Amino acid sequence: MPEFSPTALIFIGHGSQDMEGVQEFFHLAHILQTRVPAKLYPCFLEFSEPPIAEAVRQCVEAGHRQIVVAPLFLGPAGHQKNDIPTLLNWARVRWPEVEFRYAAPLGVQHALLQALDDRCRRALQGAASAPDHSSNELPARLPRTAIALIGRGTGDPDSNSDVAKMARLLAEGWGYEWVEYGFYSIARPGVAETLERCIHLGAERIVVAPFLLFTGRIHRGILRQAKAVAAAHPDVEMRFAEHLHSHAGVVEAILQRYREAVEGDASMTCDLCKYRHRMSAYADDSGAPQSSDHRHGLRGVSHSHGMERLAAILPPRYQGGRAVSAAPMAAAPLVYDAEGRVAWDRIWGVDDPENPFCELALAGGPPHRGELLEPVDPQEALADPEGCARVAEEIGRGVRMTTGLSTVPSRAPGWLGIQCASEEMAIWLLRAIVVENIAVRREGCVLYVPVGPRFRLESEIKNVVTAVAKTYHYWSEHLREQAAR
Repeated sequence: MPEFSPTALIFIGHGSQDMEGVQEFFHLAHILQTRVPAKLYPCFLEFSEPPIAEAVRQCVEAGHRQIVVAPLFLGPAGHQKNDIPTLLNWARVRWPEVEFRYAAPLGVQHALLQALDDRCRRALQGAASAPDHSSNELPARLPRTAIALIGRGTGDPDSNSDVAKMARLLAEGWGYEWVEYGFYSIARPGVAETLERCIHLGAERIVVAPFLLFTGRIHRGILRQAKAVAAAHPDVEMRFAEHLHSHAGVVEAILQRYREAVEGDASMTCDLCKYRHRMSAYADDSGAPQSSDHRHGLRGVSHSHGMERLAAILPPRYQGGRAVSAAPMAAAPLVYDAEGRVAWDRIWGVDDPENPFCELALAGGPPHRGELLEPVDPQEALADPEGCARVAEEIGRGVRMTTGLSTVPSRAPGWLGIQCASEEMAIWLLRAIVVENIAVRREGCVLYVPVGPRFRLESEIKNVVTAVAKTYHYWSEHLREQAAR
């Protein structure tokens, strides 16, 4: 164990409801602690404990005056660019005597390429359980063999491009003649599309290599989709490489980013990325704008230091300390028009003061079934395009009737876009709808909500329309009150 320096290292994982993935994160943290000369504080962005704010507080209370914040993300997407810097702005104001240094994402590194190479070679050699090592030789004959590198997929072109670059480097510098890349969701090509392309071009053997650090829902989803393709093509040999987790190359990549941050040489910072979306409501005391598409980064912030940030997503009439009931309003029944279609604009009586429609948003009200309404598996959406189109049309009709906003199709299967008037509006609505336990994402001024061929009118469809309608009602009130000031 190295002797600790005054510098602390906050080691951030995304967090998961999958305990196996969380255990893999802590195992990697344990390995890393034996290699880095700083006290390590592991924490999570969401789902798991402890939150980032608690790790920061522990560092400060332990007397550290230099803190390196190292997110364990493979690519520089929104969490790296927006959510965590939001918390760092808060922390710098709260503890001005502490120096915070922000490490770059793992990104494209030689050590990560070594790890991917090793995972692929072991899959080809049929020794997935062997200890980490890199052989200089592939099996003697690899005719018609393709590597399919599959990333998570985001709405950030900068992050997605790293997956493409890793695939290209594997193809040109590591002895593989054929490497394709794809994504689990949001970005294209998808898993099945990538594998079908390989088969169409003549692949007789495919190694599916998940470009993921830990196991969990996405990892299992990649394997499930790949196995479905394999079942449809029994003449093609499908092999599966391990995900990266605690490979020695991953440890070296993390150490490289840590050294850069300590030495002040961190490059490709998120402040320089043109794909980073900013919002003035999250400016720090220096006036530098900083946005967060969720409130992940502020999870764990105390009430006294978090309410000024929370006020940025509450309408003005709730910012003065007014008590708001958290008691759920009874679910409103569906109302139908003369043609037998749902009359979405007549369900809630938004102009009736006896029916405080917007009390439901953020301050209370029943979330979606008490659990997260997630996007469906892209393969499920692709398997039933007519069902998806029917659900998207009904959700779009409800959104138009209750908000007047137009909808747009999504390039990624399983989503419907809602055209917002501005990025600020899209970010604001995104934060509010996430609180309603509905997964949403954003690209510029377009907010995307999930659709699935099996969504039911009285359940998932109604919940999506309700969440969009009531949060938009909140946003509209916010604009009216701001204009009246």
